[in-house]
Amino acid sequence: MNISGLMDWLGYGYLGSQMPRFGDGLLMTLGLASVAIAGAVLWGLVLVGPRMSRRRLVSVPVLSYIELVRNTPLLLQIYLVYFGLPLIGAPLSAFVCGVIAVASQHGAFLAEIYRAGIEAISKHQWEASKALGMQRRQIMRLVILPQAFLKIVPPFGNQLVILIKDTSLVSAIGIMELTLTGKVVVERSGASFEVFLLIAVLYLLLTSSFGAGLRMVENLLRSRY
Repeated sequence: MNISGLMDWLGYGYLGSQMPRFGDGLLMTLGLASVAIAGAVLWGLVLVGPRMSRRRLVSVPVLSYIELVRNTPLLLQIYLVYFGLPLIGAPLSAFVCGVIAVASQHGAFLAEIYRAGIEAISKHQWEASKALGMQRRQIMRLVILPQAFLKIVPPFGNQLVILIKDTSLVSAIGIMELTLTGKVVVERSGASFEVFLLIAVLYLLLTSSFGAGLRMVENLLRSRY
């Protein structure tokens, strides 16, 4: 029995007929989350170097940016990107604006996670590597980052799960992901409880599957290294 058939059997025939619509919304959520995750991971890596710089002219502006995006609502940032970019002559699609806003905020959180992982590595590792004649970039790439990554896998994974859930906020700028799809179905059927319960289940399945995959990666890395 497929999902639509199950919905009919439970007495939710209308919702069963809307499953293709929910499927499209789920695909949009997956696409948005995938691009935003890639952007956040890379943006965090870009920020962490200047964030840890000993030059205040470099570190202070980056720290100010990180604190700004971490301590203001993501929904507000989505609006600022969506309505602000056209004012400076850079109109972009709602999808791209949503990705930029989500990735920029979560990239700031990830930068702090990266920093904590790097600073958790003993200074003796740096000293021993320098004694072997390694350059700073070699030490960071070959010694520090692999160890730091093992330490940050749990908080790293938690942040990405939060990112996936936060994609629901882009419904505010008209992207037909799961949440906005549910709102449209509610307006047509009035079955608000059933619709949002279904959406909650779909998000739960999505984030649980992603979290399980991350735990497998974590266990694999820990067993190997």
